Amino acid sequence: MVTADKTPTINDVAKAAGVSKRTVSRVINHSTKVNAQTRERVEEAIRRLNFAPNRQARGLASRRSYLVGLVYDLPTLFIADIQKGILNGLYGSGYELIVHTRHPDDDKVVDDVLQFVSRTKTDGLLLAPPVSEIAELAEALNDIGCFYLQFSSQLSAEPWKQVVTNYLPAITDMTAHLVDHGHRHFGFISGPRDNISSQKRQEAFIQALKQYGLKLPQSLIVEGAFTYDSGMKAAENLLSRPDRPTAIFAGNDEMAFGVMNVADSMGIDIPRDLSVVGFDGTAFANFVIPSLSTIRRQPNAMAQLGASKLIARINEGQDAARAFETMVSPEFVPRESTGPASLERR
Repeated sequence: MVTADKTPTINDVAKAAGVSKRTVSRVINHSTKVNAQTRERVEEAIRRLNFAPNRQARGLASRRSYLVGLVYDLPTLFIADIQKGILNGLYGSGYELIVHTRHPDDDKVVDDVLQFVSRTKTDGLLLAPPVSEIAELAEALNDIGCFYLQFSSQLSAEPWKQVVTNYLPAITDMTAHLVDHGHRHFGFISGPRDNISSQKRQEAFIQALKQYGLKLPQSLIVEGAFTYDSGMKAAENLLSRPDRPTAIFAGNDEMAFGVMNVADSMGIDIPRDLSVVGFDGTAFANFVIPSLSTIRRQPNAMAQLGASKLIARINEGQDAARAFETMVSPEFVPRESTGPASLERR
């Protein structure tokens, strides 16, 4: 019996549940090798005894740190949502999250991430784009035996290491919405040209327009940097043209907010004179006036999936990670920033 002044141990839980200490350890580590009835009995004993696993002791016993790292480049609104989702995914797993930022254009990014892994002894990494798209980094992590999961827009030969976003269905829905509203003249604000996620969004938009016999002129594709300021600069370029587009698709919500600001300053009414669509579906898209039509990803669900998939691979191996989904699809959410094209511009 555990007294009030004694901290319960894993042995106490095992005795109370009528199982071995190893079985309790497997339940704590979310092993798939424990049947549902036994798991429920152990979890009930943990709750009743108010047992809290000691992460440091577990780490010493298993040679793990029980830390996972999130590596990204820019602290965007979407990354903030991803981080929240990862924390939700890790809740109750016994793992803690640490973050590390690094610019992907830095020629020492691979060495920097490897030093981060060595310094923190992380058990695995969650890699956000564009860091996740650096092939040399994936190779280096494989070489040192570090588990990782890539949030990506391109399926690889190792899908158990990925959560991949399929852009085409939502971008096709968005394009149909704009075409149905009479739009025929489009502008696109991309992210950095060497960013694979940005390339995939642009490719999907061009493919969707082709279904209607429409083209996206190269002159109306302006490179941005996934930042508010770059969205403003791109909008000044597009909206100062005599043949300015009637609809602009921005590669993320932050750049779309920049477009809306510039349009307002130029006396261009949204959506009467210009329709604007963003990408990511951040919370602010619903708060701005007019509210922003956007392609909404599910960062919380996506991040929870990624975290759970990584932990399964760390705890149980590749086959356990294969049991999880790989592909996720965003959805188009029409709001007040899109409307009919003016009759004289159709």
